[in-house]
Amino acid sequence: MSGKEEIKKPKRWFYRLPKYTRIGIIVAASLTILLGAAAGVFFYWLNHLNVTINAVTTSEIESILAPIESPQEPVTVLLLGTDSQDEDDRGRADSIMLVHLDPQKAEGSLLSVPRDTLIDIPGHGEDKVNAAYAYGGEELMLKTVSQFLDTDINHFVTLDFNGFIQLIDALGGLEVMIERPMDDPKSGTFFSAGVHNLTGEQALAYTRDRSTELGDIGRIQRQQEVFRALLDQKLDVRYLSNIPHYFNILAENTKTDLDIMTILRYSKAVLSFTGDGFQTAIVPTHPDWIEDGTVSVQLPDKEEARAMWKRILAGEPAARYNARYSEVTDIPDLMSSNMTYRIKVKVTNAGGLTWERKNEEGFFLGYHWIDFNSREMVVFDGERSFLPVEELGPGESAEFYMTVVAPSEPGQYVLQLDMVQENVTWFSYQGVPTYEKLISVDMDYAALYDDFRTTPNYMKPGEKYPVIIWVKNTGSILWENSDDIQINLGYHWLDRDTRQPVIWDNGRRMHIHHLEPGEDLKRDIHVFAPDQPGRYILQYDLVHETVTWFSEAGIMPLEINVDVGETIDRSITSQTNVFIANGNGISGVAGQMGRYLRGHGFNIVGMGNADSFNYEQTVIYYTEDNKNEADQVALAFNSFYREEVGLEEFVERFGDGAHIGVVVGADYLDNIR
Repeated sequence: MSGKEEIKKPKRWFYRLPKYTRIGIIVAASLTILLGAAAGVFFYWLNHLNVTINAVTTSEIESILAPIESPQEPVTVLLLGTDSQDEDDRGRADSIMLVHLDPQKAEGSLLSVPRDTLIDIPGHGEDKVNAAYAYGGEELMLKTVSQFLDTDINHFVTLDFNGFIQLIDALGGLEVMIERPMDDPKSGTFFSAGVHNLTGEQALAYTRDRSTELGDIGRIQRQQEVFRALLDQKLDVRYLSNIPHYFNILAENTKTDLDIMTILRYSKAVLSFTGDGFQTAIVPTHPDWIEDGTVSVQLPDKEEARAMWKRILAGEPAARYNARYSEVTDIPDLMSSNMTYRIKVKVTNAGGLTWERKNEEGFFLGYHWIDFNSREMVVFDGERSFLPVEELGPGESAEFYMTVVAPSEPGQYVLQLDMVQENVTWFSYQGVPTYEKLISVDMDYAALYDDFRTTPNYMKPGEKYPVIIWVKNTGSILWENSDDIQINLGYHWLDRDTRQPVIWDNGRRMHIHHLEPGEDLKRDIHVFAPDQPGRYILQYDLVHETVTWFSEAGIMPLEINVDVGETIDRSITSQTNVFIANGNGISGVAGQMGRYLRGHGFNIVGMGNADSFNYEQTVIYYTEDNKNEADQVALAFNSFYREEVGLEEFVERFGDGAHIGVVVGADYLDNIR
């Protein structure tokens, strides 16, 4: 062999492996690195969320909370609902609930404290309980509720109502059965009777309505109903894939001492809960006046409230008085004045007392009539029905056959069924929801509607959509299509923020040829979306041609919230802080732009001059984390361009309190008109 002999180096162990094995090792190593990086990002995200939601948890608060060893132990959590958009103004707590969870038994209880309950607030004397939050935030509220109920509290959660709105929307809405129409401009509730799939905005309005005769107690009952509906409908493994999105919503709107991993462990336990395994109760109170009759309050039965909480901790029914009404039959939607009707109803004893059939302090089923429009009680304590058995223990049910006499005057009324212990109390006085049904008495025009949730909540401008509509004639006149009487179905479009008509009478969708009182029909129809994007209410409304729309005769139409095209979402704008800079040199334009954006719900946190007055076009500046907020500002403008900048540059130009910076250009009139 001539020349220098080439000496081959032995292959390293890796290259002696089969090709596919080497590929597998490379892939596994790459996955390990990627997973490690992902884990780092995940734990960074968790830490960021924990820092955000634990921001108000001071050492003083930690000293008040009673520690527990494991998430598997029974736990007591104070839930607060607030409506303050100003970080410097805590406001008053609008909802106050104490929740007890037993993960091992998959059972839970919720005790609501009416916000107007007169209570001793440490360091402040007697005041309404919700004032404790304004005086001292979570710390003082924990002390106040703990002292009032003589109990330990393990954790607290404060949720801003904007977070509630966003969470319900993220879950796809919430299905609620509304027993009677609700019409309250103050809270924004406009619901016909029937099943509704509520948006977050509607669900909040539903839980805040105080226009019914029960006032704050009725509002609390609806809050508890929504809480149970969430357990039944939404706390489901189908929604687990979106948990990071939900936690981002909660982090922006929640204050708590819990860390994210503990919340996840409790959430896993709560997934096994159902509405039936979750009891609700209200601290017993009665209305009164203080300060020379100028301030209304609720005076609590403190001893019974503490006894209720002790029963909850012992796993017993919280309330001595409680009832559930079901299988109600033979109640017509239309009644004749002063006529007598026989009704069958199943009643379940859901409280802790045994009901007895006797004259003195016995248990009866009674009823009341309330004028729907005036909210006045026109008949209190109609004819009572005896308990059909000698005794009815907790958890047992009985069927009542009761006699109901219709009111003497024409109109729309709410029939309430209500249990009573003779000479002691009505169950409704103890915070127990009554059974309610809307009844028309000798009315020419009356109707019920349903769309079976077929109306889309989002439509494209100008497009046609198929819908199923059901109507029932609950009035006293024949609906037909003749020379004398023509009853048809039409629809209107209203601005959702002002409730002003945008398109009144968008055409007839259903011609009714013959429908007797008490009869109903269901039809497939089409509706056309408005040409202009916006936040709308679609109203389905019957009309007696040339005479009146049913809505103008006092009959509530069926209303559906519909977004047409891209629309501004006030649940986002109300949480968006905007700094406005004058970029065109025209005096007062920043103020004009501020007023315009405030009208869309944005928070204006500052104004000033831009780096120059030579901006021809308005610019929306934002950081990577605030793209959604920038999209909302863009929807309010007609002429603009957007620019994403780094956090350091953004803070230097607009401050650390802003999410969005708007530099107003020479095109400002194109945006604010």
